[in-house]
Amino acid sequence: MRFAAAGLAAALALLAGCGSSTKHAPLPQGPPTLRHPAVEVDSARAAEEMRAQLVTASSLYGVGQLAESQAHMDAAAADYAKITERVRRGDALLDHEILAAFPVIAGQIARKESAPAVENRMGLIQGQLLTAAITNSVSLSTRTDPTLGAQVTLDLAGEGQRAYVAASRNLGSPESRRAFQDSFGLFTRALAVGRGIGLTLGPQRLPALNALGAAHNDGFPLGVVQPKSLQVAKLNADVTRLKAAIAKRFRVG
Repeated sequence: MRFAAAGLAAALALLAGCGSSTKHAPLPQGPPTLRHPAVEVDSARAAEEMRAQLVTASSLYGVGQLAESQAHMDAAAADYAKITERVRRGDALLDHEILAAFPVIAGQIARKESAPAVENRMGLIQGQLLTAAITNSVSLSTRTDPTLGAQVTLDLAGEGQRAYVAASRNLGSPESRRAFQDSFGLFTRALAVGRGIGLTLGPQRLPALNALGAAHNDGFPLGVVQPKSLQVAKLNADVTRLKAAIAKRFRVG
């Protein structure tokens, strides 16, 4: 999918320094908040939650679900509100550009513009603009700590797991569909961030990424479109394996 390449590239950009930071030094252990300001960890997580909403919005637009796509764009805007002040302090023009993109996309959706045009603009926010926003709101030392990516991967997967379980209740209802769509975006971003820190996972790379890949495949066989039945037990088992692999490597949970 078009958004997948942009999302993976963004994840790699976020964590570009991880490999070099651990090549000749012991791996950091424990949550990143032991070494870095909590506000920076929260900012990185909020940016990835925003990317998850953008992934879902783009996917829904591609299958003709315009109203639901706009709902996820609104959620992405709410996520950006959590970091806009930090981004503005570093680059006011960048902050303005991101904020201005939301009404532009809303207009495109209202006019039912072609999917490539709308998805490309969503991808611009998800990719280079949010990567720049993270650079402005999260210091280099925090960004290059591999436990940041590990923690964000776990947080996204945990949120996605809870949303998936919620979606399994009253299957097919508007609330169920929304929870399923949220879960889809969160697991898509968890997989991208996990791949971005893959080398630093060392011997736990394959166990972690295989678990994430399995969760995505088990939980979302039709992508963002909700199937007739959900594989809650399989997805829960996949997330359990992911948590075990990352805990073994970084003592992050």
